[in-house]
Amino acid sequence: MSEPFIHEIKVTWGDCDPAQIVYTGRIPNFCLDAINAFVDHHLGGGWFVQEMDNDMGMPFVSMALDFRAPVTPRHPLRCEVVPTRLGNTSITFRVTGRQDGKLNFEGTFTEVFVQASTFTKNPPPDHVRAVLEPLVRD
Repeated sequence: MSEPFIHEIKVTWGDCDPAQIVYTGRIPNFCLDAINAFVDHHLGGGWFVQEMDNDMGMPFVSMALDFRAPVTPRHPLRCEVVPTRLGNTSITFRVTGRQDGKLNFEGTFTEVFVQASTFTKNPPPDHVRAVLEPLVRD
């Protein structure tokens, strides 16, 4: 089993609301940044590269988040990204965010694989499946 993929985010003052915690809407953005970093790390380029150079899009079809504790600028936000399901035409990721060892949020995010030029649903290319399949964990 491989080491967990962790994407560290520096939370800043500009991410926060008057209550001095992160705007709720920034948290999905942090998760998407972490998933894009996972794709970049494992496939040799994030979503932009996959779409432009490989004609492979990965639009989201589902997102769900549960909040456990406020996110603040006090500590780095460490987002762990784990693929939990690789289907015939989709992939689901679990993203957990932690600061200072405490769980702040957890969520699931499902993308479908499409041929970018036609926006038609397709199975992931064989080389993509070969890279992602061994990383899937429950």
